[in-house]
Amino acid sequence: MKTSQIPEQQSLERRQVSSPFLTLSVVSLAIFLDALDVSIVTIALPSIQRDLALNMAELQWVPGIYVLAYAGFQLLGGRAADLLGRRSIFLLGATLFGVASLTAGLAHNGWLLILGRCGQGIGAALTFPAAVSILTTTFAEGTERHKALGIFSAMGASGFTGGVILGGVVTTFLDWHWVFFLNIPFVLLILLLARLVVPEGRSPVRERSYDLAGAVTVTAGLLLLVYALTEAQERGANTVKTTGLFVLAGVLLCCFLLIERWSKAPLMPLTILRSRLLCVASVTSLALQGSVFGFLFIYTLSLQEIVHFSPVNASLALVPASVASALTGLFVAPWFMNRLGLRLTSILGLLCLSGGIALFLRVGEAGDYVGTILPSVVLALSGAGLAGPTLSVAAVSRIAPTEQGLAAGLQGTFMQAGGGLGLATTAAVVTAFLAFGHSIAHPSALSVEAQLNGYHAGLLVAAGGAALGALMALVGIHKPPEDLEAEKEVLPL
Repeated sequence: MKTSQIPEQQSLERRQVSSPFLTLSVVSLAIFLDALDVSIVTIALPSIQRDLALNMAELQWVPGIYVLAYAGFQLLGGRAADLLGRRSIFLLGATLFGVASLTAGLAHNGWLLILGRCGQGIGAALTFPAAVSILTTTFAEGTERHKALGIFSAMGASGFTGGVILGGVVTTFLDWHWVFFLNIPFVLLILLLARLVVPEGRSPVRERSYDLAGAVTVTAGLLLLVYALTEAQERGANTVKTTGLFVLAGVLLCCFLLIERWSKAPLMPLTILRSRLLCVASVTSLALQGSVFGFLFIYTLSLQEIVHFSPVNASLALVPASVASALTGLFVAPWFMNRLGLRLTSILGLLCLSGGIALFLRVGEAGDYVGTILPSVVLALSGAGLAGPTLSVAAVSRIAPTEQGLAAGLQGTFMQAGGGLGLATTAAVVTAFLAFGHSIAHPSALSVEAQLNGYHAGLLVAAGGAALGALMALVGIHKPPEDLEAEKEVLPL
């Protein structure tokens, strides 16, 4: 913990923005890239696995380390943006994201690629909260801010869809290295425009305090937890090393809670956990994102290894579902929230996600796209698009205005961590079933039946996670009528 005294910062108004629209465009491009790099890598996974000779345990780190680093450093990124300057942290995050993209693109082995992906996640964790803070201080409270944040969120959904398309096209016609090189010109454009149009600004606090210990312990704890799951799938859950990793991860996460209890400026003040609704929404978000990431991991492998889709065909097959998910989040979710409330809307979304994943169990070598694959992914991702915004509203619905940013950050951290943990758990189950076949390291040597058994086991885990999330929403999300009336005033119809 490091503390130093500084004079109170001058107000943001002294630095005028040439155009709020340009500011919105720049920060929206950043969230577009953040979301792009979640899905663009998913389609490239089989090519990466073959080129770098990765086993299943190593492969799951390529997408998983990104979301875990994103989760672990997001709270610190938001705190740093308030204290050190929103534009400064935004530029730092974008620069780190660009350098890490170059590193990943040049990688010639698995661990260098994973290192680059980790750097991308940290860069995104610095950029995202700074971008949100820039928007909330640039646009006045009310309609303008709601519209700006709506465009910002839509750009994130578009980035995910764009990544699905570009991942297949780039992998097919170039190679997987270019899915990372593609980021660099966009990062350079962001850095240039941000210096011209994005305002600097800091919260009017007299004391800078960095909860570095909290950030390090929570990130290390999450990473060790995933590493323990990886070791469990390779060496067994009862080995001394695996047990030690689980224990150490638990100790670090407990240390994080103790640090937050005694810190003068904690990343996560524990008083905020008194909100039952926030806790339920956050944990349910973890289950939601874990199911989505686990499902997409198996979707990519199934379509390319079992159905023998090319990378570009596998990516195009997911486009209708990605578009449906984005439209559901923007238009359908607010309509349902106004009429059914947060509880029923979140349950409905999670059950659709679980049902869509379960329907994917019918996919075999024949690969019936219209009859099975398409309805499965549309139902699953539309369910995620319905539940995600609903849980975000639930997380902040009973939080004081001065703590809503922290509540949103906490819920976002759980969601990102859920992606990494869900991916690791699903991969562990798949690998355990593949171990009954011929080779863990080279799934192509397995029989189709053995591969399907492994993928089906992973799908059941992902579907079960979404169903468990629906149960948590049923038990834990309760809203009085006056809260629902208040939400109708701000949610678009």
